[in-house]
Amino acid sequence: MTDTSWASGPEDAVRELTATAERVIDLAAELGPSRDEVLNISELHLATGVPIAVVESLLQGESAGEPNCQERFKQRLKAIQALDVQGNKRKHSQAAIARQTGISRQQINALANGERKPTMDHSALIEAFFGRPAGFLMSEDAAAVNGALLRLEMSLLKEVAEQDTPAPTLAGLLAVHGVECIAARAALLPTDDHRDRVLRMIERPMTESESETGRTRNAEAGGTPGR
Repeated sequence: MTDTSWASGPEDAVRELTATAERVIDLAAELGPSRDEVLNISELHLATGVPIAVVESLLQGESAGEPNCQERFKQRLKAIQALDVQGNKRKHSQAAIARQTGISRQQINALANGERKPTMDHSALIEAFFGRPAGFLMSEDAAAVNGALLRLEMSLLKEVAEQDTPAPTLAGLLAVHGVECIAARAALLPTDDHRDRVLRMIERPMTESESETGRTRNAEAGGTPGR
């Protein structure tokens, strides 16, 4: 029997995105924003360069068809060129991109028109020029949107960790997400301080619950509750 546990395809990527979106929605519900507010299609388009119609389909759990590498690179480059402008509000010229990245102007033009297959070096240099995360120009649509949602999830987790949340809401978080899920999310946070805050939040209602259970058992056995 062939082991295919490592395999991943478009359907797997969409399922992973859907799972991330559900976690984001549940987490945002504890903080106030609605689904439409937290899964803002326009903002996800701006963050990823993925066409709005494709973002919408992916959030509905549907694959919108994946463009080839050249077409995807062309779409993403066009998107960031439209957004990242100079101080004079003009787009960065292909000559300026070529000068700063070391890629020839002819190659930049061919990449922008979808006439040349991009390399990892092309992507890394242009992404650095525009200050975009690694993989912005090359990652498949579902992976790109999922990456943006994972960054959003981390931001929401930081909000949860930094706010003074009363115990009943913590109990609600535990009921919805479970200890293991929240602990796994805490591991994604950028600093030990944030991770420690989330873990202390988990421990408090759990400790209180264990103490209450102990008192109940003692009472049922006719013993004296522990002091």
